[in-house]
Amino acid sequence: MAKLKNILFWTGGILLLLVIFAFSGSQNKLLKTNGLNITIHHSDELYFVSQEEVQQWVMNEYPFFDSLFLQEINIPLLEESLDNHPSIRKAEVYSTLDGSLRIDIYQKQPVARVQTSKAAFYIDEQGDSMALSKRFSARVPLVTGKIEAESQEKIYHFFEDLKLDEFYQNFFSGLEVSPQGEWILYPKPGNHKVLLGTPDNLTGKLKKLKSFYQNIGSKENIGRVKTINLMYRDQVIVEKFRK
Repeated sequence: MAKLKNILFWTGGILLLLVIFAFSGSQNKLLKTNGLNITIHHSDELYFVSQEEVQQWVMNEYPFFDSLFLQEINIPLLEESLDNHPSIRKAEVYSTLDGSLRIDIYQKQPVARVQTSKAAFYIDEQGDSMALSKRFSARVPLVTGKIEAESQEKIYHFFEDLKLDEFYQNFFSGLEVSPQGEWILYPKPGNHKVLLGTPDNLTGKLKKLKSFYQNIGSKENIGRVKTINLMYRDQVIVEKFRK
Protein backbone atom coordinates (compact mmCIF):
# COMPACT_ATOMS: atom_id res chain seq x y z
CA MET A 1 0.00 0.00 0.00
CA ALA A 2 2.81 2.38 0.90
CA LYS A 3 4.49 1.67 -2.43
CA LEU A 4 1.25 2.44 -4.27
CA LYS A 5 0.89 5.73 -2.37
CA ASN A 6 4.44 6.73 -3.37
CA ILE A 7 3.73 5.96 -7.02
CA LEU A 8 0.50 7.99 -6.94
CA PHE A 9 2.28 10.84 -5.14
CA TRP A 10 5.09 11.09 -7.70
CA THR A 11 2.73 10.64 -10.63
CA GLY A 12 0.51 13.43 -9.34
CA GLY A 13 3.50 15.68 -8.79
CA ILE A 14 4.76 15.13 -12.34
CA LEU A 15 1.32 15.82 -13.80
CA LEU A 16 1.08 19.02 -11.77
CA LEU A 17 4.47 20.21 -13.06
CA LEU A 18 3.42 19.46 -16.64
CA VAL A 19 0.25 21.51 -16.15
CA ILE A 20 2.24 24.41 -14.67
CA PHE A 21 4.76 24.34 -17.53
CA ALA A 22 2.01 24.17 -20.11
CA PHE A 23 0.16 27.06 -18.50
CA SER A 24 3.26 29.22 -18.18
CA GLY A 25 4.18 28.40 -21.77
CA SER A 26 0.80 29.45 -23.09
CA GLN A 27 0.86 32.61 -20.99
CA ASN A 28 4.37 33.33 -22.25
CA LYS A 29 3.21 33.16 -25.86
CA LEU A 30 0.53 35.76 -25.15
CA LEU A 31 3.17 38.25 -24.00
CA LYS A 32 4.35 41.09 -26.16
CA THR A 33 8.04 41.10 -26.93
CA ASN A 34 9.90 42.90 -24.19
CA GLY A 35 13.28 43.64 -25.71
CA LEU A 36 16.16 41.72 -27.20
CA ASN A 37 19.03 40.45 -25.04
CA ILE A 38 22.07 39.35 -27.07
CA THR A 39 25.20 37.69 -25.67
CA ILE A 40 28.24 37.13 -27.90
CA HIS A 41 30.64 34.56 -26.45
CA HIS A 42 34.11 35.93 -27.24
CA SER A 43 36.13 32.76 -26.73
CA ASP A 44 39.78 33.08 -27.82
CA GLU A 45 39.26 36.85 -28.16
CA LEU A 46 37.23 36.50 -31.36
CA TYR A 47 35.15 39.48 -32.48
CA PHE A 48 33.71 38.44 -35.83
CA VAL A 49 30.14 39.18 -34.75
CA SER A 50 28.77 42.21 -32.88
CA GLN A 51 25.56 42.65 -30.89
CA GLU A 52 24.50 45.37 -33.32
CA GLU A 53 24.92 43.01 -36.27
CA VAL A 54 22.83 40.28 -34.63
CA GLN A 55 20.16 42.81 -33.67
CA GLN A 56 19.99 44.06 -37.26
CA TRP A 57 19.78 40.44 -38.45
CA VAL A 58 16.73 39.90 -36.21
CA MET A 59 15.14 43.16 -37.31
CA ASN A 60 15.53 42.15 -40.94
CA GLU A 61 13.60 38.96 -40.15
CA TYR A 62 11.03 40.75 -37.97
CA PRO A 63 10.84 44.47 -38.92
CA PHE A 64 8.07 45.13 -36.36
CA PHE A 65 9.72 43.16 -33.58
CA ASP A 66 8.70 45.51 -30.75
CA SER A 67 5.00 45.21 -31.56
CA LEU A 68 4.90 41.41 -31.93
CA PHE A 69 3.68 38.72 -29.57
CA LEU A 70 6.24 36.06 -28.69
CA GLN A 71 4.10 33.43 -30.40
CA GLU A 72 4.59 35.30 -33.67
CA ILE A 73 8.34 34.67 -33.57
CA ASN A 74 9.42 31.33 -34.98
CA ILE A 75 12.33 30.61 -32.65
CA PRO A 76 13.66 27.46 -34.42
CA LEU A 77 13.56 29.28 -37.76
CA LEU A 78 15.35 32.31 -36.30
CA GLU A 79 18.04 30.03 -34.87
CA GLU A 80 18.48 28.40 -38.26
CA SER A 81 18.73 31.79 -39.93
CA LEU A 82 21.45 32.95 -37.50
CA ASP A 83 23.31 29.66 -37.91
CA ASN A 84 23.66 30.56 -41.60
CA HIS A 85 25.78 33.58 -40.68
CA PRO A 86 29.30 32.87 -42.01
CA SER A 87 30.95 33.53 -38.62
CA ILE A 88 28.43 31.86 -36.30
CA ARG A 89 28.92 28.26 -35.18
CA LYS A 90 25.72 28.07 -33.14
CA ALA A 91 22.92 30.43 -32.08
CA GLU A 92 20.63 29.63 -29.16
CA VAL A 93 17.38 31.59 -29.08
CA TYR A 94 14.83 31.41 -26.24
CA SER A 95 12.29 33.58 -24.46
CA THR A 96 12.02 34.49 -20.78
CA LEU A 97 8.97 34.81 -18.53
CA ASP A 98 8.96 38.61 -18.88
CA GLY A 99 8.70 38.41 -22.69
CA SER A 100 12.34 39.13 -23.45
CA LEU A 101 13.97 37.29 -26.34
CA ARG A 102 17.47 36.08 -25.51
CA ILE A 103 20.09 35.11 -28.09
CA ASP A 104 23.40 33.42 -27.26
CA ILE A 105 25.93 33.49 -30.09
CA TYR A 106 28.88 31.08 -30.32
CA GLN A 107 31.37 32.08 -33.00
CA LYS A 108 33.36 29.86 -35.32
CA GLN A 109 37.03 29.50 -34.37
CA PRO A 110 39.60 29.76 -37.19
CA VAL A 111 42.55 27.39 -37.20
CA ALA A 112 44.38 28.91 -40.17
CA ARG A 113 43.92 31.52 -42.89
CA VAL A 114 44.25 30.43 -46.51
CA GLN A 115 45.36 32.91 -49.16
CA THR A 116 45.71 31.76 -52.77
CA SER A 117 45.50 33.48 -56.16
CA LYS A 118 41.89 32.29 -56.43
CA ALA A 119 40.47 32.44 -52.92
CA ALA A 120 40.90 33.71 -49.36
CA PHE A 121 39.21 32.09 -46.38
CA TYR A 122 39.72 30.58 -42.94
CA ILE A 123 39.78 26.92 -42.02
CA ASP A 124 37.61 26.66 -38.92
CA GLU A 125 37.80 24.35 -35.90
CA GLN A 126 35.81 21.68 -37.72
CA GLY A 127 37.93 21.75 -40.87
CA ASP A 128 35.36 23.63 -42.94
CA SER A 129 35.95 26.75 -45.04
CA MET A 130 34.93 29.97 -43.31
CA ALA A 131 34.50 33.34 -45.01
CA LEU A 132 36.76 36.23 -44.00
CA SER A 133 35.25 39.06 -42.00
CA LYS A 134 35.42 42.79 -42.76
CA ARG A 135 35.26 43.67 -39.07
CA PHE A 136 37.87 41.35 -37.56
CA SER A 137 41.01 39.45 -38.54
CA ALA A 138 42.04 36.43 -36.46
CA ARG A 139 45.68 35.88 -35.51
CA VAL A 140 46.19 32.44 -37.01
CA PRO A 141 48.87 30.94 -39.28
CA LEU A 142 48.76 32.03 -42.91
CA VAL A 143 48.60 29.22 -45.48
CA THR A 144 49.61 29.96 -49.08
CA GLY A 145 50.33 28.09 -52.29
CA LYS A 146 48.50 25.22 -53.95
CA ILE A 147 45.58 24.34 -51.66
CA GLU A 148 43.23 21.56 -52.68
CA ALA A 149 40.49 19.77 -50.75
CA GLU A 150 42.79 16.94 -49.68
CA SER A 151 45.59 19.27 -48.60
CA GLN A 152 43.11 21.50 -46.74
CA GLU A 153 42.03 18.54 -44.60
CA LYS A 154 45.66 17.63 -43.85
CA ILE A 155 46.46 21.25 -42.97
CA TYR A 156 43.49 21.35 -40.60
CA HIS A 157 44.57 18.19 -38.77
CA PHE A 158 48.18 19.41 -38.70
CA PHE A 159 47.38 22.64 -36.88
CA GLU A 160 44.86 20.93 -34.59
CA ASP A 161 47.50 18.37 -33.59
CA LEU A 162 49.99 21.16 -32.85
CA LYS A 163 47.63 22.50 -30.18
CA LEU A 164 48.15 19.27 -28.24
CA ASP A 165 51.91 19.83 -28.06
CA GLU A 166 52.91 22.54 -25.58
CA PHE A 167 56.17 23.20 -27.44
CA TYR A 168 54.48 23.81 -30.79
CA GLN A 169 51.48 25.83 -29.61
CA ASN A 170 51.53 29.13 -31.57
CA PHE A 171 54.98 28.22 -32.89
CA PHE A 172 54.43 28.61 -36.64
CA SER A 173 53.30 31.80 -38.36
CA GLY A 174 52.80 30.29 -41.81
CA LEU A 175 52.73 27.28 -44.09
CA GLU A 176 53.35 27.23 -47.84
CA VAL A 177 52.32 24.39 -50.17
CA SER A 178 54.54 24.16 -53.26
CA PRO A 179 53.21 23.24 -56.73
CA GLN A 180 54.65 19.75 -56.07
CA GLY A 181 52.64 19.43 -52.87
CA GLU A 182 55.61 19.87 -50.52
CA TRP A 183 55.21 21.83 -47.28
CA ILE A 184 57.35 24.73 -46.12
CA LEU A 185 56.90 25.96 -42.55
CA TYR A 186 57.71 29.44 -41.24
CA PRO A 187 58.42 29.44 -37.48
CA LYS A 188 57.97 32.57 -35.38
CA PRO A 189 61.39 32.30 -33.70
CA GLY A 190 64.29 33.30 -35.94
CA ASN A 191 64.22 34.20 -39.63
CA HIS A 192 64.32 30.81 -41.30
CA LYS A 193 62.08 28.28 -43.00
CA VAL A 194 61.58 24.56 -42.50
CA LEU A 195 61.41 22.26 -45.52
CA LEU A 196 59.11 19.39 -44.56
CA GLY A 197 58.76 17.80 -47.98
CA THR A 198 55.54 15.89 -48.58
CA PRO A 199 53.18 15.84 -45.58
CA ASP A 200 53.87 12.24 -44.57
CA ASN A 201 55.37 11.07 -41.26
CA LEU A 202 54.72 14.54 -39.84
CA THR A 203 54.99 13.24 -36.28
CA GLY A 204 58.51 11.96 -36.88
CA LYS A 205 59.61 15.10 -38.70
CA LEU A 206 58.29 17.41 -35.99
CA LYS A 207 59.97 15.28 -33.35
CA LYS A 208 63.33 15.73 -35.13
CA LEU A 209 62.68 19.45 -35.48
CA LYS A 210 61.85 19.84 -31.79
CA SER A 211 65.03 18.02 -30.84
CA PHE A 212 67.02 20.37 -33.08
CA TYR A 213 65.52 23.49 -31.50
CA GLN A 214 66.04 22.17 -27.98
CA ASN A 215 69.71 21.51 -28.69
CA ILE A 216 70.57 24.62 -30.69
CA GLY A 217 70.76 26.75 -27.59
CA SER A 218 70.31 30.51 -27.70
CA LYS A 219 68.09 32.72 -29.82
CA GLU A 220 71.28 34.08 -31.36
CA ASN A 221 72.05 30.64 -32.77
CA ILE A 222 68.52 30.31 -34.14
CA GLY A 223 68.95 33.70 -35.81
CA ARG A 224 71.88 32.36 -37.82
CA VAL A 225 69.81 29.57 -39.37
CA LYS A 226 68.52 30.11 -42.91
CA THR A 227 66.92 26.74 -43.74
CA ILE A 228 66.16 23.50 -41.90
CA ASN A 229 65.62 20.60 -44.26
CA LEU A 230 63.70 17.56 -42.95
CA MET A 231 62.97 16.02 -46.33
CA TYR A 232 65.49 13.19 -45.93
CA ARG A 233 65.03 10.20 -43.66
CA ASP A 234 66.80 10.40 -40.28
CA GLN A 235 68.55 13.64 -41.26
CA VAL A 236 68.31 17.30 -40.32
CA ILE A 237 70.19 19.43 -42.85
CA VAL A 238 70.82 23.00 -41.72
CA GLU A 239 71.87 25.90 -43.92
CA LYS A 240 73.10 29.03 -42.17
CA PHE A 241 73.24 32.65 -43.29
CA ARG A 242 76.61 33.78 -44.57
CA LYS A 243 78.38 36.22 -42.30
